[in-house]
Amino acid sequence: MFMSLKLLKLRWKIFFWTFTGRIKKLHSRLQLTLNQGNPDNVLIIFPADEPSFRVAFYTFRDLGKKTGREINFIFLVKEQFKDLFHLRIGETIYTKDSDLHSILSDERSLLLALERERFDIIVDLNPTFHLGCARLVSLLTSNMKVGFASDFSDRFYNIQLDISKSGIMEKGFKQINWILAQ
Repeated sequence: MFMSLKLLKLRWKIFFWTFTGRIKKLHSRLQLTLNQGNPDNVLIIFPADEPSFRVAFYTFRDLGKKTGREINFIFLVKEQFKDLFHLRIGETIYTKDSDLHSILSDERSLLLALERERFDIIVDLNPTFHLGCARLVSLLTSNMKVGFASDFSDRFYNIQLDISKSGIMEKGFKQINWILAQ
């Protein structure tokens, strides 16, 4: 019963934010073409929990080395992982810690820093639904928003990776890495 109350509260929060415009509606219609496989501006949101962060960082350690072209990467990383994160490409923005079911505490400053960008792809690497990151994704402009499938992912991501059958998040990370390396 306790879990269903938390789920109900989360559903109401998402409904209210959508109704009031605090979450933008996702235009779900998407046609993939060959030229969309060459993104120029990419935002990658790294996972908020440490085990998932470590797997994601390991999977993306060689990002950008194989493409042979210039891609503008921006990484959102939880401040707690600052010492663990050392990719030598792109720009890194560190975020403050937040609960899985609330908005990011530094959302306003993140929006100010990112709103001038038009992203070709936004990738949320959180394997479990993180409301703050999903809301941030909904407020940013991009035709391709990639995230992991969950009860709420249809509202936020137009490309969803489902790892529920295999349970191996590294496979999902590798699929995203493959998309970005094209």
